[in-house]
Amino acid sequence: MAYATQADLVPLRMTQKDLNELCVDNVPGQTPIAPNSEQGQAIVASVTAAALEEASGKVDSYCRGRYATPLQPSDDVKGLTLDIAAWLLFSRRRQIKMSEAVQARYEEAIGFLKDIAARRASLDQPATAPAAQTATAGPEISERDRHLRFDEKNIEGFV
Repeated sequence: MAYATQADLVPLRMTQKDLNELCVDNVPGQTPIAPNSEQGQAIVASVTAAALEEASGKVDSYCRGRYATPLQPSDDVKGLTLDIAAWLLFSRRRQIKMSEAVQARYEEAIGFLKDIAARRASLDQPATAPAAQTATAGPEISERDRHLRFDEKNIEGFV
């Protein structure tokens, strides 16, 4: 589940023209695809959705140790997702120079996510309950299988 949509990306992080240039792959020697055509719009929607999904997954990967995922909708989560997705879209194009603002926003978003994972920052999300820890580590052994476990009595002859 993506935490942002194409409708969020265009007015908040880039123009429609930029998005079209980043998504539509025109191969030399083939008929160019017009971004405003039905085929072009489908490509833009598909590539954008993939970038937003990947960005959402990256947000989840940093947050899942502290919060239940998928996260609840919020402006903070949407902003982080958009910053990462914009960077991912620009990364598709080696010939288009990524602006310093896009790079800085990406680095800030990843830095903030690292702080969340390290518990130096937090999101506007309910925290997950910590996993219960038992006094003994390892798997539980039934009485029926206890004879399979090595101890002082049955290790004789193996050492």
